Amino acid sequence: MGSVIAPIKKTLYAIIAAALFFATPLMAGNSDGHSKWSIGTSLTYPIAQIYQIHINHALNERHELFFGPAYQNFESGSITSHAYTLILGYRNYIWKNLHMEVELWPAWNRMYSSLTDSHYPGTEMWAEIKLGYTFNISGRMFLQPAPGVGFGIFRTNKPPDFSDSIKSPIFAPQVILGVGFKGTSNMACGHHHVVRASGSTGVRF
Repeated sequence: MGSVIAPIKKTLYAIIAAALFFATPLMAGNSDGHSKWSIGTSLTYPIAQIYQIHINHALNERHELFFGPAYQNFESGSITSHAYTLILGYRNYIWKNLHMEVELWPAWNRMYSSLTDSHYPGTEMWAEIKLGYTFNISGRMFLQPAPGVGFGIFRTNKPPDFSDSIKSPIFAPQVILGVGFKGTSNMACGHHHVVRASGSTGVRF
């Protein structure tokens, strides 16, 4: 099994490194020193052994896209996941820093079943719908609680105990800690964070 998992882990590390490498020049900001890019990670999902990176890009003051790699290694019933995942998401700010978002989690998952003591490699798609709010906490850092609902869309090569072990839909208690890139000193981080200077109100762009 080690001979199979090792190259997969190397691939995941390469994806993370490539994502950060290509995002870095974009995060550097425009000629005014402002950037519409930020990066974050979950504070809550690692409790369930789900690890992720979000790279966010604000299209304008209301619409934001995000993507990033994730690795899922949780146990549920008799199944252990080994899912190498790409997160694709869209966030819509509906009022001030209040937002709704939708995420797709396409993955290759070499599931292990303790009932059969066998692995079941296959592809899958998970989705999450969330309602959240973004808080400035310090400098360019932000905290983004966004609870929601997660549910499965499809899974190939299911273990025989899949339906009993993998629950769908489920509650998704997401809290993201992130940092914005290359803002000016009076600009807040996060996508739609309101800042006040000389009696005026603006956003970080």
